[in-house]
Amino acid sequence: MIVVFSTCVATGWTSANMLKLIAAIRSSIPDGEKTRNYRTGLSVVDWDQIAFPPFSPEECREKWTSMMEKMRKLRSLPELIVEAEEVISDPLRHRKIHPEVPKFPSPPKMVYMWKHFSRFKKKHPGLTMTKIVKMAFKKYDKLPDEEKAIYQKKHALRLKEYKRKMQDFCDKNDLPRIQTTEQKKKVTATEDEGLPEKPPPNGLVLFIKEHANGDRLPMGFLRDMGQRWRNLSKAEKQKYSTRCGEMKREYNAKLLEYLHRFDEMEKQQIIKEKGIRLPKKPLRRTFPGEPKMPSQTGYVYFAKDQMKILKENISSHKERIAKVKELWYRLPTKEKERYKEQIHANMKQYSENLQKWFKALTSEEQTEYLKHNPRKLQFLDARERMVVVEERLLCQPSDSEDEDMVINNDEELTWSSYEDENEEVEDGGNMFEMYS
Repeated sequence: MIVVFSTCVATGWTSANMLKLIAAIRSSIPDGEKTRNYRTGLSVVDWDQIAFPPFSPEECREKWTSMMEKMRKLRSLPELIVEAEEVISDPLRHRKIHPEVPKFPSPPKMVYMWKHFSRFKKKHPGLTMTKIVKMAFKKYDKLPDEEKAIYQKKHALRLKEYKRKMQDFCDKNDLPRIQTTEQKKKVTATEDEGLPEKPPPNGLVLFIKEHANGDRLPMGFLRDMGQRWRNLSKAEKQKYSTRCGEMKREYNAKLLEYLHRFDEMEKQQIIKEKGIRLPKKPLRRTFPGEPKMPSQTGYVYFAKDQMKILKENISSHKERIAKVKELWYRLPTKEKERYKEQIHANMKQYSENLQKWFKALTSEEQTEYLKHNPRKLQFLDARERMVVVEERLLCQPSDSEDEDMVINNDEELTWSSYEDENEEVEDGGNMFEMYS
């Protein structure tokens, strides 16, 4: 019986068969058991009724068990069935838990680490798993080239076998074949012709890209770039931000022009496959030297103060944000009221700075500015500005914590980058993602 089952697993079970099995299990669950936990629900399944040719009830049960090995069980059986159906229908997206998808071979460093893990653990019993891995990787890097070549050769053979199994799996289940790196490059050169290159997300990343040489960044490069960025003047930083905004506008125009070549179905497929984000609204044009509008949300000012205080005791940025929100919820209404006075003073100062800057522009520049920023006229007229600010303060409920908690992205970046600018650059992994 075991031999027969292993043969069926190897040759008989296709995606269509497994989806049929899932459908049969779903239809066999009694109504009274649909909300029970997985173990209880499974105990009432009649495998004799579920089985279908050429598979026996035992083979169906064994196949379901193998499908469930890597899926969490703390749900009802119907919920698990829904996920299992998704996994079998789209195996390449769920390759980590699909029972039949071949496993990608571990790289040479990991093979070396696991081979000597017991010895490292015995020699250094007090070390954590992370430190043992780092130590093993360092030892691997110091191996002679001849010894490294043995691990690399074995990895190449395992990789070749993995690709063969993956192609067989795709052919067996009528899936598109996995493309090699060379094939992907050819496709990119043809299908992606005309697709514009994504611009940097902000001025800091543009600054880093312009000072990077090649794809591999030297040790400490991002930390050095972060320090150099902090040493720039506001005017120099603004130049990078302005250029970045211009690059984004140019990218959006070229992107829309590129997508216009295709019909709606092709367009949606390209957007999904390439992970393209369409601009929700036109990017606001920036003008050199324009004063930055301060936040008009009390929570932002409160957060700025608290983030600096909490930094000494809470090292995690996310934990500090959570703590700030908790403190804001608990803050008495009278304490929140005083931030309205700060908002009023800051908006009055902003209006004065904007008027001074606006008067220094030529008449053509003033016309162009008001064309792109008609709402700023309220801050250029002192009487109208005071009315608008008063209306905003009156419209903001003093006892509505939810409304105070709603802040836009610019405001959140205002205070999070203010106190965590150093963390943004020192986190090499996150910064490299932004850079790449």
